[in-house]
Amino acid sequence: MSPSKPRKPIKKKIWFKDKTVELNRIVEEYNAGEDILYDQQMVPDDVWCSRCYARLLEKHKLITKKELQDLEKGLDEILDLWEKGEFVLKVEDEDSHTKIEEYLIEKLGDTGKKIHTGRSRNDQVLVMMRYFLKNKAVSLREKILDTAQDFVDFAIEHEMVAMPGYTHMQKAMPTSVGTWASAFAESLLDDARLLTVITEEIVDQNPLGSGAGYGSPFDFDRDWLSKELGFSRTQANPIYCQNSRGKIEGLVLESCCNIMLTLNKFASDMLFFTTQEFQFFDMADSISTGSSIMPQKKNLDVAELIRGRTPTVFACRQEMAMNIMHKILGYHRDGQEIKRPLFLGLRYTEMSLNAARAIVANIAPREEVMMDSMLSAPGLFAAHKAFEKVREGMTFRDAYREVGSHIADIKVTPKDIKRWLKMSTHQGGTGNLGLKKMAKEIQKMRKKKTN
Repeated sequence: MSPSKPRKPIKKKIWFKDKTVELNRIVEEYNAGEDILYDQQMVPDDVWCSRCYARLLEKHKLITKKELQDLEKGLDEILDLWEKGEFVLKVEDEDSHTKIEEYLIEKLGDTGKKIHTGRSRNDQVLVMMRYFLKNKAVSLREKILDTAQDFVDFAIEHEMVAMPGYTHMQKAMPTSVGTWASAFAESLLDDARLLTVITEEIVDQNPLGSGAGYGSPFDFDRDWLSKELGFSRTQANPIYCQNSRGKIEGLVLESCCNIMLTLNKFASDMLFFTTQEFQFFDMADSISTGSSIMPQKKNLDVAELIRGRTPTVFACRQEMAMNIMHKILGYHRDGQEIKRPLFLGLRYTEMSLNAARAIVANIAPREEVMMDSMLSAPGLFAAHKAFEKVREGMTFRDAYREVGSHIADIKVTPKDIKRWLKMSTHQGGTGNLGLKKMAKEIQKMRKKKTN
């Protein structure tokens, strides 16, 4: 009989009571899932929230000043190890919160055992994610504003380049490249405002101190803790703290969906206008791909992927909503599954903003092609011809009928088109896009973020 191989020691869980239980490995791995991959990214957020909680414990005399100093030193060590890539979560660690606590216990003994006083992994999960999202919103908002500025710059450069405007996918009225490009800039500004409102009004509230969802017997000053953490207010009701998991993250993804809708519209336009039938824009080779069999192909795959990843972000939003639906009050382990769609949705949104900026920087309007396209469709100017008759005294409906009955007789020149574009001087018209005002609004929004 061959000697049996020595068994690997069982890692003692912090939640073990008076005996050590050997967990079924399949169950342990299934329970962990991909959760530790996302926790790995949020270790700095987890460390910061633990640091502030330790300060709360010292404030309420549950630990001494010396113990606080030791705990903060231990947390500094964890952060340093993480930055070096040496603080790595494993399946048996369960999550970042547990690994942090275990590190502190191993280094500091009884002092490390005090860090969790009055705290649950439940409210630590919430506050870590909330703090992560609060900071992520800042960088995401900056990317939105950078992209909006690129569109404004492009609009300024090509402000009066004439292009046909479409309704029902048919040529409708003359417009300009400046009008087209600045439409995306203004849309992105709304997207940034939505993200800001969601962050400032909903995300920016502290759930830490709510325990497992039912508070604790300690008279903690949670408002003090919120201020120490950097939150604007405290999320008070401990049950709602747990019930809000997935709801608040879902709102962040909702803002991502709106960003992607803007980028999807831009991508769809680019794919439409760069076809061989249109050729309204030149695109640099650096942003196009080719075919493995057709030598002539020049494809804007990057726009196709923006178009395709938009429904993925929407699916992430829906998956999160489905996860939190039909659950009674309290913490549920399957709540960890919201991290995957959240991180995927955030990543695709950030990537798509970067991709859109790359497109804008590497395209140029083909002015002559667009002008020829407009001149070949006299009906494009029917409304303007009718407006001219109105200025001469005819009622609009009579002018509409007269011009509409003689579309083929409409004659226009490039000079006429330029004149009409400049004549539209109402706010937002082709002759009054307000691009400088839009650029100032972008700068104003940037300053608001930093104040």
